[in-house]
Amino acid sequence: MRLFKKKEEVLDPYTVEQCNSCNNTSKRVFKEGDYVFKIADKCTSCGSGQMVISKIFGEVSK
Repeated sequence: MRLFKKKEEVLDPYTVEQCNSCNNTSKRVFKEGDYVFKIADKCTSCGSGQMVISKIFGEVSK
């Protein structure tokens, strides 16, 4: 007999991008087609580097 039911956790996926020139990093909501080492947009900080996806992870929803 189980008295307590474990609450299911829902994860929200996020993507971290890092500039290969100035090392600026940004976190954004995961988009379909994202994968690690994918070259994304130009860096908005320095303007000369390319943003590369460095990490994809999930955070527990509140």
